Amino acid sequence: MDTQQVSDYLGVHEKQVYTLIHDRGLPATKITGKWLFPSHFVDRWLESSVINMPEGRPFLDAASDLLLIAGSDDPLLVRLTGVFRERSPDTIVLQSRTGSMDGLAALKKRLVHVACVHLMDPEGGYVTDHIRDHLGSDITVVTFAGRTQGIILPPENPLSIKDLSDACARVSRWAVRAVGTGTRVLMEIELDYLNLDTDLVLSGGIEVQSHLDAALTVLTGKADAAFGIEAAARQAACYFIPVRQERFDMIVSKENFFLPQVQGLIGLLREGEFRDMADALGGYDLRESGEMRE
Repeated sequence: MDTQQVSDYLGVHEKQVYTLIHDRGLPATKITGKWLFPSHFVDRWLESSVINMPEGRPFLDAASDLLLIAGSDDPLLVRLTGVFRERSPDTIVLQSRTGSMDGLAALKKRLVHVACVHLMDPEGGYVTDHIRDHLGSDITVVTFAGRTQGIILPPENPLSIKDLSDACARVSRWAVRAVGTGTRVLMEIELDYLNLDTDLVLSGGIEVQSHLDAALTVLTGKADAAFGIEAAARQAACYFIPVRQERFDMIVSKENFFLPQVQGLIGLLREGEFRDMADALGGYDLRESGEMRE
């Protein structure tokens, strides 16, 4: 665009264009004494100058062919997304197993469609029971499954560990999940119930990235025990002592809830194939799967 065209485009007098160049950084280039204004740079300059910009949704506005998931790790969820990929080959599924708290942070920043969370509340119940206090009212909570958390031990339990208190007294090398993951939060809550020092119990622990990693670390002898889910213990053929049932939830903003890819994933929770996969893994309770929580 030349000076006259850009003045018409911006709705200002032609003389004001020169002021905008020098005082407001309007993108322009001078060729043989004539100012020219690349239109795409002018548009970007306009956007950068907007005040009271409505909060956008980076990565999501144009993500009609993507399904973005972040949060907790779960082997049944991995299998479910595999089924989704088979049925929706045109949709790319990107799943980040960063832990429950990072999943919530990503959802709050509107970076993902779904956050997967299983955070116990130290005061009782689940963080998701009052998650709207943190994320606002425009979210939907859908139960994925109930899971059994407990102690993962080597096959046949060579130390004859009886319970968590016994394990803490006799195990020196734990495979531990990262701080901020739901499993780490749950283990710390259980240790607190037993009046045990978390730092002392877990000192020298080996940090692992997933439930299956935890089980395999125990199986290979790199750790003596881990706190994790029954399904992972079964996958690695490890011994398992149940400690607590927990609820694993999927959190979706209401603006994304009815997107085809989100509905496609949630719809699978009500199908027989999902139940068959859960039965094959073991350690899941699907009685509330697919239910929306108030």
